[in-house]
Amino acid sequence: MINLFSQRQTVVGDMLRSQAAYEEIQRANRMNLAWRAYYGQMPKPLKSTRSDPQAKDNVLLNFARVIVDKGVSFLFGQDLDFEITTDGEETSEDSPEEKYLDEVWDANHRMTTLQKLALNGAVCGHTFLKLLDRRARGLPPRIVVLDPATVTPTHDPDDIENVTAYRIQYPAIDAATGKPITVRQLIEQDGTRWHITDQRSEPDSNTWVTIGEAVWPYSWSPVHDCQNLPAPNAYWGIADLEDDVLAVNNAINFAVSNLARILRIHAHPKTWGSGFSADKLDISADETIILPSNNSKLANLEMLSDLSSSIEFYKRLKDALHEVSRVPEVATGKLDAAGNISGVALQILYGPLVEKTETKRRLYGDMLTDLNQHLLEMGGFGADHKVLNKWPELLPGDPLGEAQTLLLHEQLGVASKETIAAKLGYDWQSEQAKMDAEDSQMGDKLLAGFDKGQGAVARAGVAPGSGQPPAAGNGGTPADQMMM
Repeated sequence: MINLFSQRQTVVGDMLRSQAAYEEIQRANRMNLAWRAYYGQMPKPLKSTRSDPQAKDNVLLNFARVIVDKGVSFLFGQDLDFEITTDGEETSEDSPEEKYLDEVWDANHRMTTLQKLALNGAVCGHTFLKLLDRRARGLPPRIVVLDPATVTPTHDPDDIENVTAYRIQYPAIDAATGKPITVRQLIEQDGTRWHITDQRSEPDSNTWVTIGEAVWPYSWSPVHDCQNLPAPNAYWGIADLEDDVLAVNNAINFAVSNLARILRIHAHPKTWGSGFSADKLDISADETIILPSNNSKLANLEMLSDLSSSIEFYKRLKDALHEVSRVPEVATGKLDAAGNISGVALQILYGPLVEKTETKRRLYGDMLTDLNQHLLEMGGFGADHKVLNKWPELLPGDPLGEAQTLLLHEQLGVASKETIAAKLGYDWQSEQAKMDAEDSQMGDKLLAGFDKGQGAVARAGVAPGSGQPPAAGNGGTPADQMMM
């Protein structure tokens, strides 16, 4: 019985490992398909024919890249700032913590790195980055964006979000020998620390040679990751380019390619005739066409349809693609009605993309909060700081309308000037100090002018200090000059 139970466990274990390997291969294939679509390497819908041996009628419209790039732009298209708080109090901008965090992100090209991170997530459904500790060389930490296709996580069976190991594996070229190799890095949790093992393998070899080992000196992993869009019962998130989105894009390409083939073959009218032989007909540009008999006919064969139904089908497919991907067509720059659009109208038009971006902000934002807190810990500032993400406004606003609304709030007595200044993006204390300084300078100028005899008397046309009108050429009016 013990033997049978042991064999059964072995079989089940082998099945689970095979299933995991199959899922990993399927995931890699989906990522590869999505990347090919993003770079415009989509399948050609029309096959070669005798009239089109190279299938030149194929038209490939790359909406996949538009969807991804617009999503990345909405998420990280504008500068993202970080706010450090300690015990609930915001630190000043010139505090050591703020300066250190800004230096780290400046060294890692903040917005470029974040856009690459979001691009990986949009295409692959999950995004990863890794921290490199470079304090031994006197350098700030390095933030490395990882290719999701090269990362295989292992998580706790009871908690899918508790990752216990990361395997990073990819093919490379040995710099010393110029030969292809496979590089692997194992990052494994051991109690409160993480062990990092670097390995190499020769091609067509199952033997791994360890070339380096290290212990990560923190309780958290150097790898940080998050889902692109939430998938509650899975580790890997949802991509912007899932199979359904790519299928609609391929259907659009098929419809447009068919239109192109129909136009190439049938768009030009064909002349036909009957009741005569071709050698007796002269249709030169400078000759009159004369048919040899009353029974002869000459006409043009033209398309009877303007392909309106096919064009309408293409438009419906494109509408469906924008709906499925949650990137409305107005977000790509198409606007049917010109003119000033109210804030409510903008919210309705951009609604699907705004909702999608807000969801991404929560997922990416949680990862960035943890990342920044860990960066501060690496900088020697301890682990008691909390870093908040200061996201910019998603939609363009109406400054005049917003100002009028805030003015109305002030007149109704429901908002203070300080609150209104904050909503308009001004620092109340700083602006008050500037206005006080301006008032003081203006008062000093008025007093100085008064001491010199300048002021209301001078503006009335009286020369300073004399009680007489100014002389011609010294600022007097033409009437003053004539009287003199």
